Amino acid sequence: MRKELKLIVSLTYFFIVGILIYNVSIGNMEFLGYAIFVGLLYFILIKADDYYKFPPYSIWLFSIWIMTHFLGGAVHINGTRLYDIILIPILGAPYHILKYDQLIHAYTYFAISILVYFMMKKHFRNGDNKSLIVFSVLAAIGIGLLNEVIEFGMVIFADAADAVGGYYNTALDLVFNLVGAIIGVWFVSGK
Repeated sequence: MRKELKLIVSLTYFFIVGILIYNVSIGNMEFLGYAIFVGLLYFILIKADDYYKFPPYSIWLFSIWIMTHFLGGAVHINGTRLYDIILIPILGAPYHILKYDQLIHAYTYFAISILVYFMMKKHFRNGDNKSLIVFSVLAAIGIGLLNEVIEFGMVIFADAADAVGGYYNTALDLVFNLVGAIIGVWFVSGK
């Protein structure tokens, strides 16, 4: 691991372990599977950095996502889970835009699309920027689809339907994933 990543990697794993202990102590077993998955995903990202040499800011962005994501499920304000809080009431029921959940989905795929862009850039010919941009967005939202499949698994195996949401929630997650991915690739590619 590169020296400039040691602090953020240590902080991120410390945070994951701490919030995992908290969630298990309150009986939130759904979190156990998700924390293991995210911890493993982070480990793979850090190992991939050995080859891809991601810009350090991109690892920081991903670490911030982990923290904001886990806090979204663990923190309650006036009895409402942070993920369910409407930040700006742009559109009402059944969409409830703009919730913390939707903001975090956009942010997540902003960060992921930057990582994907640098991974794919290493394998694309110079000058093939349009394809690199398109495939980076598509790969990032493909990761978002995998996340929704994992959430569906948590609904089936950990009775997490109340925490994950229904059809509108899933559809809006995908929309905000796309928005975040487009902004992330635009940001990093300069296009």
